[in-house]
Amino acid sequence: SLLMSVNSMAQNKKTHLRNGNDLYSDSLFNEAETKYRKSLEKDQDYFSASYNLANAVYKQERFEESSALFDGLKDNAKDKEELSRIYHNLGNSLLKQQKLKESIAAYKEALRNNPNDEDTRHNLIVAQQMLQQQEQEQNQENKEEKKEEEETDKKKKEQEQNQENQENK
Repeated sequence: SLLMSVNSMAQNKKTHLRNGNDLYSDSLFNEAETKYRKSLEKDQDYFSASYNLANAVYKQERFEESSALFDGLKDNAKDKEELSRIYHNLGNSLLKQQKLKESIAAYKEALRNNPNDEDTRHNLIVAQQMLQQQEQEQNQENKEEKKEEEETDKKKKEQEQNQENQENK
C-alpha cells in the first residue's frame, strides 16, 4: 500500500509536469506556471519542474523573478550541459533587466560549461556591445555635463568680474 502511494505521488508530479509542458508548447505560460508549481508541491526538489517554471516565468516577462529562479537552480544541475542552460537563461533574464555586466558574467559561465554553445556566444557578444554602447553614451554625457559646468563657471566669473568693475567705479 505504501509503495502504491509513493508511486502515485511520483506519477502525479510527472503528470503535472507533462501538462505544464503541453501548455508551455501552446504558449500558455501562466497556465503552465500553475502546473509546474503543482508538480513542485508534490516534490519541491523536482529539477525539471523548477527549471520549466523559471522558463514559464521568463516568458511572462517577469525577469527579476526568473533570474532568482534560475539562480536558485545552479547548485542542482546534474551535469555541465544543464548548468550551461541555466546560466544561459539566467543571462537572458539579466539582459532583459538591463543588468549587462551580470548577464555577461552569466553567459561566460555558460560557455565555460559548454564552449560550443553558439546561441550563448551570440548573446554574450550582444550584451558586450550593449555595455560598450552604454559606456560610450555615459562618457558622452559626462563630457557634455563637464562642458556645461565649465561654461557656467566661466559666466559666473565674468559676472563677478563685472560686479567688481562696477564697484570700483
